[in-house]
Amino acid sequence: MTSKNLGNVLIRSDLNVPIRNGTVLDNFRIKKSIEYIEELQNISSSVTFISHLGRPKGVEDSLSLKPISDEMSKLLNQDVVFINNNLDNDIKNILKSKEKGIFLLENLRFNEGEIMNDEKFAKGVSSPFDTYILDAFGASHREHASIVKIGNHLNSFQGPLMSKEIEELDKVLNESNQDFTIILGGSKVSDKLALIKNLLPRVNSLLIGGGMCFTFLKALGHNIGNSLCEDQFIESAKEILDSANGKKITLPVDFGVTKAIDSHARNNIDLSQFSDDDIGVDIGKETIKNFKEIISKSKTIFWNGPMGVFEVDEFSHGTKEITNAIAEMEVYSIVGGGDSVNAINKFSSVDKFNHVSTGGGASLEYLEGKALPGVNIYNQLII
Repeated sequence: MTSKNLGNVLIRSDLNVPIRNGTVLDNFRIKKSIEYIEELQNISSSVTFISHLGRPKGVEDSLSLKPISDEMSKLLNQDVVFINNNLDNDIKNILKSKEKGIFLLENLRFNEGEIMNDEKFAKGVSSPFDTYILDAFGASHREHASIVKIGNHLNSFQGPLMSKEIEELDKVLNESNQDFTIILGGSKVSDKLALIKNLLPRVNSLLIGGGMCFTFLKALGHNIGNSLCEDQFIESAKEILDSANGKKITLPVDFGVTKAIDSHARNNIDLSQFSDDDIGVDIGKETIKNFKEIISKSKTIFWNGPMGVFEVDEFSHGTKEITNAIAEMEVYSIVGGGDSVNAINKFSSVDKFNHVSTGGGASLEYLEGKALPGVNIYNQLII
């Protein structure tokens, strides 16, 4: 633990959470961002959080961070002072007004200087502070001012959450044994092709469900009815299946299907029974059995993406079963953020998994082998 007083601390967190009518719907990222706040207060004069929320075009009240300050206040059982801008000349005086205070500045993206990676904006935001902590892994793949420029003006560190994310994802990148299984789902195969190519040589098994499996199945010549398919990536999927490691891939053999998703009507069929108007919305019982058997033989699991349209109860069975299988079996489990976290919140609990990432797109890009702009650019903060 550092004994040096860090002065006025500015933390770039990832507080990009869903909000409806001024209420935070999922506070997972907020909870992770404030885990070490007590230790930080002991070695600082004040602590101020900054973050983006959504993709505003100028100032949009619906994307204000005010509801997040309210949620943080509840979680910490102390007042988190919201400052409704991020370039106020009086911010330093506001910090002095509340000893050991916790503050949250307004949405960084309300100022175009954030996305434009503007040096003047970075200098302006940093000016009231002494120490910068970059702890927003979920935004670390963006070359924005708060990720790569603000830290140039302050005594800067990589935060504990960021360091933990990297440590856990490095376990996936460095894993190479017969007990390592990756489970991928979600709608788009295009989001995960580079990840598959990078990780497939390192794993024993790759299980593919969700909408992305239909591009692979069509590449094998199967009729998939009216199911989601990215036709422009069929050849890429075929190349992966035909590669030396293609035999490691397990695809679904049966499905829950519907004629219209908003009808909530489900019919269970084998892969060979697709009619032209069937839409695959979930994996079936035999596939669940196959996937569970492979999971049971694994020691390490990386999971990203649901097995179907789990938001609809009638189409959620596969995602629920796989979520609980990972949670209950004796495996080391790493979850790659995104909709997988929503599935865990719906069917299980995050504390049943060894690591649940706060980064969706950042996690995937890191596992593709990309060097992210905000990763490992500062020394780690040890507290």
